[in-house]
Amino acid sequence: MGRITVIGTGFEEKQLTLEAVELLQSGAKALLHTGRCGCAEWLARRGIPFETLDELYEQCEDFDEHARLAAEAVCRAAEAGDVVYGVFDVRDLSVSALLELRSDASVVPGPPTEGALMAYAGDSVQLLEASDWENYVLSPARSALVRELDSRELAAEVKLKLMEVYPEESETLVWIGGGLARTPLYNLDRLKGYDHRTCALAPAINDLTQLERFDVERFEKVVEVLCAPGGCPWDRQQTHASLRQYIVEEAYEVVDAIDEGDPDHLYDELGDMLYQVVLHAEIGRRHGEFDMRDVATAISRKLIRRHSHIFGGDTAQNADEVEALWNRNKMKERGEKTASEFMRDVSRSMPAAMRAAKVLKRRDQATNRAETEREALDALRQAVSKLDGADERDVGELMLRAAAFARARGVEPELALNAATDRLIDRFAEAEKR
Repeated sequence: MGRITVIGTGFEEKQLTLEAVELLQSGAKALLHTGRCGCAEWLARRGIPFETLDELYEQCEDFDEHARLAAEAVCRAAEAGDVVYGVFDVRDLSVSALLELRSDASVVPGPPTEGALMAYAGDSVQLLEASDWENYVLSPARSALVRELDSRELAAEVKLKLMEVYPEESETLVWIGGGLARTPLYNLDRLKGYDHRTCALAPAINDLTQLERFDVERFEKVVEVLCAPGGCPWDRQQTHASLRQYIVEEAYEVVDAIDEGDPDHLYDELGDMLYQVVLHAEIGRRHGEFDMRDVATAISRKLIRRHSHIFGGDTAQNADEVEALWNRNKMKERGEKTASEFMRDVSRSMPAAMRAAKVLKRRDQATNRAETEREALDALRQAVSKLDGADERDVGELMLRAAAFARARGVEPELALNAATDRLIDRFAEAEKR
């Protein structure tokens, strides 16, 4: 079994490094990813035999398959002796596939194809393959450098993806036809001379007022600016305690938007809720308590732990089994050994009717038996019969039994009571008109 050495050749002959030249002249078999490069011309002029993998392009459905077949071809060639495998850039997918098959392969980097644009990229840059544009996860906080824009059609697809994040008027730098062009992003697909060397750089957007769309990272930055010295006086003076009422209010407004069935109103209210979450995280960060990453980490770990039928060895065939498994995992996490501990764990800050419904549900889960509608109605009637001279305890029992009856009927008591209250207001409004 021969040695395998991967070299980055660049696109043009003059981009060959001295180390690459030495390896190509070493007597090892020269195998090129494609013959459409300056390296092939250099080898041909010197009479150094070489082979290419160009024929693979016609056999493959996608780039992943091409990478796999190319890696396998290099390994087969190495069965007969040492191989020097030349690629434009050692970040090629076939190199990753090759290293999975032959972890002992050596890699000699050459010039990056996007080197001419790196000087403009700044400290933070996302390196992206044009052929993989559908999988981009972009952030305007970082420059986006897109490699191998080899056609106008591909440039158009990439342009649309970039404009989801970067302003369409933002200046984009393009290395095309051996020179640097500057063009608005919306014009990225209207240049001349696209080939495998073409690269484009969409610079990071640091001016928040210039952004047309925001991701969570940029939204965090907005809140950070508001809370910074010289920022908004109201935001700067907030504490976890002072925001308590607002997060409750925003939660109810989200519920109202859901009930309305208006998607535009819903995402607006969800934004208000997100603001509360991010503001709490920023307050925590400023006081050295926690930050947004801690929040995201906590919920991610919780979801993984409690979805043990997905991330672990448990099974759940339907939503009811999932819920039961979730509650079991939750009790285990909190060290709760009894059903009463689990019931007592329901937040007292909830509206009373909502809390009652949740506690009743946990009771039913603990006993593995739901109260029938008849049983709930009989208990409700018994509570009504005690209302003569009733005190707070008796009234509370009546309301609890009403919540239990609602649950037995498949009705959410909190929603039912709110709806009844709305009808009362409507009736009063009608009476006022008369």
